[in-house]
Amino acid sequence: MTLTEHTFTHMLRNSGEILAEVEHRDVVLRRRDGEDLFLGLRSREASMRDALGVLARLLLAASVDTNTRRTVAAALAASLPWTTFLPDDEREEFFDALTSTAAACVDVDSFDPLAHLIEGWRATAEIHANPELAELLGAVHSGPAVKVKRPKAS
Repeated sequence: MTLTEHTFTHMLRNSGEILAEVEHRDVVLRRRDGEDLFLGLRSREASMRDALGVLARLLLAASVDTNTRRTVAAALAASLPWTTFLPDDEREEFFDALTSTAAACVDVDSFDPLAHLIEGWRATAEIHANPELAELLGAVHSGPAVKVKRPKAS
């Protein structure tokens, strides 16, 4: 399925045209003053969530068997090349966290925790890939701690 983009202003001026388009494909509305908006049919979105749920549960089932878990964890680099930089034990730990978090996200119908988990592990892989960064982050720093002011609530 293709995704089309329009400005939010275009949608306001041509809402009938955009709503007719949403019947056939998802639409992103670009905004200058905020995050882009996503318009799509609820049935398409529900189908995607159902598919993600099936995949999450399949991954979880694969992680139950130790040999299968190790095999899949070792093969992660084929679909997530950045996992190559994770040591073998951390790659298995990532796979375990990925499968359990994905299944939990399906149950609570929120995928933000899964996105945060992946971002965190990708950052970990970046540290393993860059020895200078790993050394800098692992260095013991001496001297007084710098007090940081708490940001004001907006």
